[in-house]
Amino acid sequence: MRDKRLKAYLAAGLSAAAAAVKLGTTRNAVIGRSIRLRGIVYQSSIDSWKRANAKRRKGPRKPEKMRRKALHAMARNLARGMPRNEAIARAAAGAYWREIGAHFGMTRQAAHLAAKIWKQRARA
Repeated sequence: MRDKRLKAYLAAGLSAAAAAVKLGTTRNAVIGRSIRLRGIVYQSSIDSWKRANAKRRKGPRKPEKMRRKALHAMARNLARGMPRNEAIARAAAGAYWREIGAHFGMTRQAAHLAAKIWKQRARA
């Protein structure tokens, strides 16, 4: 019943905010429900999807050459005796967490946490 009313309001040209007032709910609830109903798409959603897809088309955020160089520098720093977490934190500027974690046999989250802990202790 509410879905029919929502579709009718939006087909009549009411904004999401106006439809929300009539339905007694929030604007975000109206937008979420209309997206789930698959018949109603807002211009803001279309713009957001276009921005997200444009970012993906540009390619990787960190070029492969830069990532390899960062991982090589990390391995070199470790061989010179640098603490593991510091080496991880320095490599993060050029390599993906996934690649750093794979080097140590850990998840990307664990690698990120190791760098985060080192940075917090270095500041203290």
